Amino acid sequence: MNGMRMSKKSNTLLLSVIFIAGTAKAQQKSDFLIKESVVSKSDSVSKPAVQKRLQAVVDPGFTIDSTGLDYKWITRGTDTQTARVGDFGEMNVVFKIGDTIMINTLEMNNHMPVPQQFQAPSMKGDLMGGLLKMKAGDSVVFRMLMDTLAERANQPKPNWVKPGDYATWEVKMVSIKTKDQMEAATLEKENRQLAIDDKILTEYFKSHKIQNVKKTASGLYYTILKQGSGTLPKTGQRVTVNYTGKRLDGVKFDSNVEPAFNHVEPFSFLLGKRNVIKGWDEAIALMKKGTKATFYIPSTLAYGDRNGDEKIPPNSILIFDIELLSFK
Repeated sequence: MNGMRMSKKSNTLLLSVIFIAGTAKAQQKSDFLIKESVVSKSDSVSKPAVQKRLQAVVDPGFTIDSTGLDYKWITRGTDTQTARVGDFGEMNVVFKIGDTIMINTLEMNNHMPVPQQFQAPSMKGDLMGGLLKMKAGDSVVFRMLMDTLAERANQPKPNWVKPGDYATWEVKMVSIKTKDQMEAATLEKENRQLAIDDKILTEYFKSHKIQNVKKTASGLYYTILKQGSGTLPKTGQRVTVNYTGKRLDGVKFDSNVEPAFNHVEPFSFLLGKRNVIKGWDEAIALMKKGTKATFYIPSTLAYGDRNGDEKIPPNSILIFDIELLSFK
């Protein structure tokens, strides 16, 4: 199932590792940042791993605290607000295995920090415990021997990992906000972008002489090409559609009716369950069975300031031709 139509999960930076056997390239395609904790609650480690872990105490600059957290301070900021469980930190993170960079959030997130909600530590050495020590402006390196992490995760290490390699997280805390502050900042940012998108779409309709366009309260525009019949689908029902997606410049990025995209079969999903971008959930709910329509989805209802993929830059307005085949 192609990711272009799928919901882009929050950029929430969850600091566990998915172990996948194979090459570093294969791991770079893995979703390292959206799993809360693949690490098991068991904290048992092998004797060799314990010995290597104890050896880390003598490494310059690194400290292992009473919880088993292994870390080194790089810089200390001047901010005085400490994080609390439930607050949000906006941070930049570089995740490495050995000397290999697996994740660089600045590269992944349009050179912007990613948000992470602080949660209570759930295991010995949990990185959450380390994040809760940080203030805005702090930079800290956290690490864990891959042997230890693999055993706690109960999964094999990638075959290219060398003995003694660490998983390391280089974290720069940019800001700390309460949940209310984070929601207010997010809403303000989205409203600014929505105004920009709306102006772009208005000019697009004028220049392309597109008429009979309807607009919803959220900023979604659409035109009905063929009206279907019957009732509208409801949240939780499984809907089945055909679709083609493109950017405003006409470049197509996904379709289930064009063989070039290698998946010419109807696409089904549960409506309103966040399995697709927000614009899709709203769009399909406006369609009766048999309806064909074109939807103009502002970036705030699509992938926002994140990259959908290499064909969908940040803040992209998307156009979808959609036919609702059925729902039940």
